[in-house]
Amino acid sequence: MIRMLTTLLALTISYPQQTSGIFFSEYGEGSGNEKYLEIFNGTGADLDLSNYSLSTCSNGCNSVNEFDYPNNVTFGGVILEDGDVYVVCHTQSTSDEIESECDQTFQYMSNGNDFFALTLSGATASSYTVIDKIGDFGDDPGDGWDVAGVTDGTKDHTLVRKGLVVNGNNDWTASAGLSEEDSEWIVLDQNTWDYLGSHPHEINTTPIVVNEFVAATDNCCLFNGSSEDFVELYNSGDAAFDISGWGFSDTDGEVATVAPEGTSIGAGEFMVLWYTGEADAFPQIDSKLSGDGEEIHVADANGNTIILIEFGEQTDDISYGRVPDGEDTWVNIDPPTPGETNELVLALTSIYEIQYVEDPAADDTSPLLGQEVNINGVVTAEFWGSSNYRQMFVQDAEGPWNGIQCYRNEGWDTFEWVDASGLPYPNGPAEGDEVTLSGTVESFSGGTQLGSVSLCMVHGPAAQMITPSVVNIGDLGEAYEGCLVALESIHVDSENPDAPGGDYGEWSVSDGTNSVRVDDKWDYYFYPELEQQLSYLEGVLDHNYGNFKIQPRLARDVVEDGPARIQRIQQVLHSDLIKAGLDEESDKSYLLSQEVSIRGVVTMPAGLSYAGTYGWKFIISDINGGPWSALMVYNPGGEGQEIPVVLEGDLMTLTGTIAEYNTGPANMTELDISGVFDIIDVAQPTPEIPIVSTGDLRWPTEAEQWGTVMVQVEDAVVTGNEFQYDLIEIDDGTGSVLVDDDSDAIQTHYETYPKPPVGGLVQSIEGWVYHHYGSNVDSTAYKLCPLYMEDMVFGAGPPTISAPNREPCAPTTLENEVQVSCTVTDNSTISEALVYYSVDGGTTYNTVLMNADAEADSVYTGVIPLSGESTVYYYFSATDDGVDQSEPKTSTLPYEITDGPLGFNITDNLTIEHIQETTFPSGVSLYEGCTVTVSGVVTGGIEQHNSSYGSYAFQDGSGQWRGLVFDTGDQEVDLTRGQEVTVTGLVTDFDSDWLFQNGGNTRLINATVVVGESVGEPAPMAVSCEDLAQDADEVESYEGVLVRLNNVSIASVNDFDWTVTDATGAVTLIDDDMANMEADNLMSELIEGQELESLVGIFNYSFGTYKVQIRDGADLGATVGIKEDIHLNPYAYSLYDNFPNPFNPETQIRFSIGGQDNVKLVIYDLIGHQVRTLINGDIYNAGFHAVHWNGLDNNGQKVPSGMYIYRIKAGDFMADKKMLLLK
Repeated sequence: MIRMLTTLLALTISYPQQTSGIFFSEYGEGSGNEKYLEIFNGTGADLDLSNYSLSTCSNGCNSVNEFDYPNNVTFGGVILEDGDVYVVCHTQSTSDEIESECDQTFQYMSNGNDFFALTLSGATASSYTVIDKIGDFGDDPGDGWDVAGVTDGTKDHTLVRKGLVVNGNNDWTASAGLSEEDSEWIVLDQNTWDYLGSHPHEINTTPIVVNEFVAATDNCCLFNGSSEDFVELYNSGDAAFDISGWGFSDTDGEVATVAPEGTSIGAGEFMVLWYTGEADAFPQIDSKLSGDGEEIHVADANGNTIILIEFGEQTDDISYGRVPDGEDTWVNIDPPTPGETNELVLALTSIYEIQYVEDPAADDTSPLLGQEVNINGVVTAEFWGSSNYRQMFVQDAEGPWNGIQCYRNEGWDTFEWVDASGLPYPNGPAEGDEVTLSGTVESFSGGTQLGSVSLCMVHGPAAQMITPSVVNIGDLGEAYEGCLVALESIHVDSENPDAPGGDYGEWSVSDGTNSVRVDDKWDYYFYPELEQQLSYLEGVLDHNYGNFKIQPRLARDVVEDGPARIQRIQQVLHSDLIKAGLDEESDKSYLLSQEVSIRGVVTMPAGLSYAGTYGWKFIISDINGGPWSALMVYNPGGEGQEIPVVLEGDLMTLTGTIAEYNTGPANMTELDISGVFDIIDVAQPTPEIPIVSTGDLRWPTEAEQWGTVMVQVEDAVVTGNEFQYDLIEIDDGTGSVLVDDDSDAIQTHYETYPKPPVGGLVQSIEGWVYHHYGSNVDSTAYKLCPLYMEDMVFGAGPPTISAPNREPCAPTTLENEVQVSCTVTDNSTISEALVYYSVDGGTTYNTVLMNADAEADSVYTGVIPLSGESTVYYYFSATDDGVDQSEPKTSTLPYEITDGPLGFNITDNLTIEHIQETTFPSGVSLYEGCTVTVSGVVTGGIEQHNSSYGSYAFQDGSGQWRGLVFDTGDQEVDLTRGQEVTVTGLVTDFDSDWLFQNGGNTRLINATVVVGESVGEPAPMAVSCEDLAQDADEVESYEGVLVRLNNVSIASVNDFDWTVTDATGAVTLIDDDMANMEADNLMSELIEGQELESLVGIFNYSFGTYKVQIRDGADLGATVGIKEDIHLNPYAYSLYDNFPNPFNPETQIRFSIGGQDNVKLVIYDLIGHQVRTLINGDIYNAGFHAVHWNGLDNNGQKVPSGMYIYRIKAGDFMADKKMLLLK
């Protein structure tokens, strides 16, 4: 037996530590900006870090044995305590693990090929004292330096200094080593931050762990007839592991016994080492363990200590071990289990001890309130199906005082359940499972519950199930709280006992003398009617808000007199649905083979679907509809027998036997009848049809509740149509489902007409869910079966136009025409495709008929004639034939022509102004998607490229529209500001790799550069904050241009940028994305109210806002004063156009508010239905803000293509705009 004590023994997994020096103890080169350096003080005394600094080289050193950036990081005023670490991390790190340990930020952390040295402060490029280093002087090493035999070990890895290293090493070759054995470093996978924040560590890279040990024996643990100490090793890996040459002792630096050659431990197996203190044959160890506390040392074959466990005083004959085997939780084990699996058994408290009180009327408080207890019992109400999965009831004996509610506010579905061995137990316990829980006795709303549960073991199905206590209503009270109870022969005496003041889903029943409430923490699909008779009611008794309440757990718990509810036949436990996905039988009805009478309305008439040679079937539904509400009715018929007239809307009662129609993994519950039924009424309304996703119809836990229920799927796409037995496959983005042609009406139609094409749009399909053949493995066991052709609506959308192209992309006067093309798709035939074009801004558009390309599917091509230098605007239009629609439908590209058509200039001298200038709201370049060549002078050089921005800038003169940003892909070009360049690259406003950083900013990407002479950079264009305001009329014209603001003040210091203002009273943003280190440092010291003579920078659009990007210290003019009354409110209330628009799958919505307000930002469809709430009354400060929408609704489902409205309300301000989602 194993007993877990409430207080664990003192145990430290440790390392040999010596007093010596200061050095790098850890280095992280993680993904993105997750980078850091850790410095360890092992000197034996506190250190003043102002005596040290970090000196660096970037991508190798520019000069031999000289630092590019000496004294680059300093630590003024920092005292590092002995044995502590100091962490320098990247300025833009977002990892919680790194940020929690970070002591100082630095933007230019290593990318793997940057050299960092710990130097004495005051280092210069050529005069320095190196204490420790990562990397080395010399040329760029490529991606990184090799470490411990790992190629590019400083790139995409974490390095941890071995515990035996006690000094820095200015010999990087020796420090890095050639193998794991001779390196001072342990190389770990990228983004491994488990050791950050302390040093040194025991890092065991083998699968072998100390799993259990005993250091004090009296009567246990016999070896050769004597009680002996032992240490149990465990191999947690998936293959045998050789420990030949490993050494074992209880003293650091000594080896008492060595494992002989050929010694290995199998995968998942144990090896017991007996610490007898005698030098006999292995596995005896020539040392003893002290019960007063000492150490266990394990060294590898090279003599490196890899495991060191320090423990305190031990208790005789009780071991200390990991549970489960190999994991991090250590517990006392009594008795010890050398060579066996460690399991948990807890000291138990009976539920009776928790619940029983002598006089409940006087005081019903639990005698153990606030105490930590362990209970063992049977689950009488599983958490699945309860409100937010928070409630579970456990009972350890039948009768009063023996049940309790177990509550977890976060929901039991996220709890880490384990089995008796401590191994994970996915999905948690089911009703009827035996469980052991550790928690605290709590009280809520007058009820006793077990909360703050720290451990829950699931033992599987209980040997003895709990039978409900059949009681009178008058007996219900404190004694039965938490217990499973049952009532017989009762009636509904109130449909809502809280009326008229409230409706909480409660009702009540009476036995003629007393009454008790019935609640709905679980869904059991009963719709009470006053005076309705019930033969039986079962549930767990709960107490909350002043009343005892019975909580039925499932439809089966409420048994009405007369016809059975269909839900009572159909509904099964969620835990059984989980099992059904694997065992293919746990979803069968609990009333299987029983004869029942039912009442309902027909939703599928007889004779519409195949039911065997002579058989017939129809579907009947509970009039309330919803999950579990429908049932297939089947009669095998006979030769010569007619199919009865059963029509949709018939209200009937009938009697039959519950059966399961088995086809492969599928079990469809049905009612087998002899043919007798009674139609009570006709033409009755059928239940409202619920809308579900295709993903709801794939797996038993979601799909089974919809079996034979009429449901509807909307906004899907045909993903397959070549099936032997099924019609098509559709997917709305949540997973595919098959559509079956079980209906004769559907079969007949598709004998004549082709199936819908793959890629076709599905506006909606309505049908019943058929559990039939297929496989749970690929989620094909559930099918959607429409009844009639009108139940399927395809291709209701207009044609889709995409992939615009033209050739040549940048025409000259030598060309006579431009060929334009686009891709047009539709579910029907395209009747006409046109290109409309105008010349030099004319309002009259000419038309050119486009022809389908015979060699390229869905591509249409037309020709625009050219004549001399001019500007041409154009757009595409396509119209379908209107088949299966109310009328033909037309689309255009771009969708909103007034926002900006496509276009080009006919010129022999293409300039940056041609590429940038657009008078349309979209701001998209006429040369989007074109590869062009233009010339200019560099305004943003290698320093800007090497900043976080990663791009260059150039201009072909001063003025509006004359600047442009470009990048060179993976190639770095050493450009200096003022150099003439000719740049060839792809024009784009939509950078898919960096959408929210660069989207909306016209750029040349993946460019090549020809460098000319240095002529000096153009003078910055003088502008005002009013010119550069986010909503200024001509703000787009300054994009990429070098601008100058005079006499500005810092209005606010923001999280990621700064707001400045000038005499106009308007504001603009400045940022450090292009700043070198000097400018970064200066900008970090800017304060609110600081007045600057001027600001110079490159104006760009980034992260949804226009900003001036400061490049170096010279761009920041002299400080001329501090304005004390700078607390102005420069922002107006405004809602801006989203970007991008149209979009797929994400867009950014931007707004500004003039004061602190509660903000709501909501997305609607065109008929006014709420789709997504992005901001719900949150408080926002005055300023400019941007919010992303990922195309999902409030339920996390993808929304269909189409037009949407976004509306903002901030205080009294309200505005809305439209946006288009295209897929």
